[in-house]
Amino acid sequence: MNQSKRKVNTPMKIKTTHVGSLPRPQDMHTKYLKKQEVTDADLRTHLTEILEKQIMLGLDFISNGELPRPDYISSTVSRISGFFDTGIAPLPKDLEELPEYSRKFSGRNGLITLNPRAPVKLPACSERLSYIGERSLREELDMMVSIFGELKEKYPEAQSELFFTAPSPGTVALFFENKYYPNYETYLQKLAAILKQEYEIINSYGIFLQIDCPDLAMGRHTKFKHLEDDMFLSVVETNVGEVNQALANIDEHKCRAHICWGNYPGTHHCDIDLAKIFEKVMKIDAKYISIESSNHRHAHEWKILETISFPEDKILLPGVIDTTSNNIEHPELVAQRILNFVGLLGPDRVIGSTDCGFASTASAAGVSGEIAWLKLKSLVEGAKIASLKLK
Repeated sequence: MNQSKRKVNTPMKIKTTHVGSLPRPQDMHTKYLKKQEVTDADLRTHLTEILEKQIMLGLDFISNGELPRPDYISSTVSRISGFFDTGIAPLPKDLEELPEYSRKFSGRNGLITLNPRAPVKLPACSERLSYIGERSLREELDMMVSIFGELKEKYPEAQSELFFTAPSPGTVALFFENKYYPNYETYLQKLAAILKQEYEIINSYGIFLQIDCPDLAMGRHTKFKHLEDDMFLSVVETNVGEVNQALANIDEHKCRAHICWGNYPGTHHCDIDLAKIFEKVMKIDAKYISIESSNHRHAHEWKILETISFPEDKILLPGVIDTTSNNIEHPELVAQRILNFVGLLGPDRVIGSTDCGFASTASAAGVSGEIAWLKLKSLVEGAKIASLKLK
């Protein structure tokens, strides 16, 4: 047989991504801390660097690292009128139960109160909410998309695709207290109606929309720590219903949902088990589901897929890199973690990812930039090893 016509069996490539936020470059981080202006020119330079690094690493789904934002929620809230009062950021139950440990923190996390004696203040809803942020959102999207287009010309062989993150209605309600609407359900419905506009603008750019949903897991041991599990599951059902209302006009095939227990330095011994929330969170109208799967509290939970069915129409983005630890995972360990999921779901239904974002806020990154990039390198290398081991 002519060797040029002989079929070559090439292994299926297991794709990779991350959850969104990346540590800000040192110069940018310094300006945030000193409350100095980061100009559009500065931002464009940093974004070009961040996007190019992701492409060169070989990540398949990449983002702007949330560089233009102080954190993954506040920019969205700044595009909504009505948050004129002040509330207190939630205190996780694990830190509440461990006062000796919580005293180690100054409380400067941005979205979570780590020390009850140093509460973090956040905006609170005090008037009727309305969406005022289309221009701001489009400016962020336009810069990211234009830089990505330039880099695609520079790297024509690159297969990377863009995603862009936005919080779920329940996540905004989790962090930003309601002091205006008569009850939680009404507040949530109003947030969903407003965020629907945000989601549809993002979707109009033809990129992947990622909805960040820590409310569906972390909510249990923060805002709803006073509830029993069955009552919290009712909250999850309500929150999923409202996010689906907001996603009504979004193609599921271009939508990701990220579910986590919080990327803060707690013990997480109060986290609700994945098995308890699994069936309800899988009802989100998104094809791609991202779940923490490698940190010490949840690394064992991949086994539940042996007995609980993962929806046939969805693709799982399991975290195979811990974003709270400075230890750099060996690529063989990454491959092992990926193959655990591949063995249960198949290679075409698994995309290797990180547990959460590396820098949930611009000023509080538990993992430095130099370490984060090495972790992402291990992610890509581990996915290559796993792909080669497929039969």
